[in-house]
Amino acid sequence: MFWAFIGGNVAYYLMGVALATKMRDNRAFCKYICPVSIILKLSSYFSVLRVKFDESKCKNCMRCLMECPMDVDMRSSERRKINGTECILCMRCVFSCPGGALCL
Repeated sequence: MFWAFIGGNVAYYLMGVALATKMRDNRAFCKYICPVSIILKLSSYFSVLRVKFDESKCKNCMRCLMECPMDVDMRSSERRKINGTECILCMRCVFSCPGGALCL
């Protein structure tokens, strides 16, 4: 049992490092293979709490993109925005927006 545990962990980390290297993304394993992220992505499509974007207030300064720890582009209001399911609601994009284009 001990060796199966060690072997599973080694395989897990080797796969994570290989995916991160090949896709040039540190969270590639979590995004595409981890079963927990699949469930969270499905539930985030129907989430009531999400950051909303007002295009008329946007100054295109890109501070929201620079501040986001998850590299999510919040400048779109549609539910299927690129990486929108990865938003962790840290609100750093909302607080860094000088024009107030982002809100909860």
